[in-house]
Amino acid sequence: MARGRGKDGLYRRGNVLAFRYRDDAGIWREKCTGERDRGEARKFRDDFLDNLKQGTLPTEMADWRLDEAEKWWIEFRKPRTAENTQNSERYRLQHLRLIVGNKRLREITNRDLDNYTTIRLNGYEFTNKDGEKDTRRGVASWSINKEILLWSLILKKAKLWRRLADDYKPLRTKASDIGRAISRDELRGLAEVASKDEDWEAAFYGSVLAANTGLRGGEIKKLRIGEIDLEHQRLRIRRADTKSDAGARIIELNRDATEAAARLVMRAGLLKPPATRPEHYLMPKHLSRIARGPHKGQRGYDPTQHQAYWDTAWASLTEEAGLTGFRFHDLRHTFISHMVEKGIPLGLIQGMVGHISSRMLLHYAHISSGAARKAVESLDSEAVLTPTLTEAKPEKAEKVYRA
Repeated sequence: MARGRGKDGLYRRGNVLAFRYRDDAGIWREKCTGERDRGEARKFRDDFLDNLKQGTLPTEMADWRLDEAEKWWIEFRKPRTAENTQNSERYRLQHLRLIVGNKRLREITNRDLDNYTTIRLNGYEFTNKDGEKDTRRGVASWSINKEILLWSLILKKAKLWRRLADDYKPLRTKASDIGRAISRDELRGLAEVASKDEDWEAAFYGSVLAANTGLRGGEIKKLRIGEIDLEHQRLRIRRADTKSDAGARIIELNRDATEAAARLVMRAGLLKPPATRPEHYLMPKHLSRIARGPHKGQRGYDPTQHQAYWDTAWASLTEEAGLTGFRFHDLRHTFISHMVEKGIPLGLIQGMVGHISSRMLLHYAHISSGAARKAVESLDSEAVLTPTLTEAKPEKAEKVYRA
């Protein structure tokens, strides 16, 4: 028995109280409470032993600061995910640090998460690496839920999430937020408006590709010249540029999509410097529009980097066309909806567009019931039986049948 150990098992170690415990391997170890008050030390010991028993004892990661945890997560995910997924997660992780400060993981509280949620909904201002003021606009509930989900995975690794989970509730999202589909007439109207402004070219031709192939915006921006086969009217999406293995696929192009791809290839060849090599991006990054970072102040285009954003151009284009609030991603839903309405089987559509979530499949299955009705009714032009029963009133139908 250690010298000075009381009936509660606590004893002095310097100026603070400590206790002994058995670890998972059955080895006796000493744990310092960091407390001088016996009541506080007992509380620390009880919490520690309870966490040990439940398997929720914080790991060494608990003392990492948020920036350390961000770097570790990205390195951890590199061999497991595509590059675009890593970039997306890197962007989502940074906001917690910018809002609550570079705390240690063990210091994160439910109040921090509540404040973070409120600030993300409304938008916030921060000082970037260049010492300049920068802003982040407010985002939708589903974006915030995804950001906190990422941090919950990291906190679980540190054995810290359980203490936060009971009090944390994800924000409610609209179950109907699947996407808005527009008609072919509305797409033609968008084309007429887009021809008015050269700055809308990339976003518009990209929209034609999306509306006729179901491609995601990120997949279009990462297309390379060598992946487009105009002669055979197809293009190839690589696994590195997709969300899942199902995303790697060959895309067959119709007339509109082929024309849009051809115009983008021609546009790329006229840029300064031109993008003409197979490894060059179809939509090179416009360096003149970079406001911060290592490329700030440069001019022209960089064919070795792809365009990352067209939000401003897309918002202006859709507003001018009377489609305010219509998202670029809605073009993917537009394509799928048009295919379903034409009676194309969902299995074939899924092969064309890559991964579709189970919730979206249920949504499109509902739409397809109307297409299925039209499909079976198309056989009525060559009917086998005379509709004596189905067109008669119920009381007369029985007499017809019995006769």
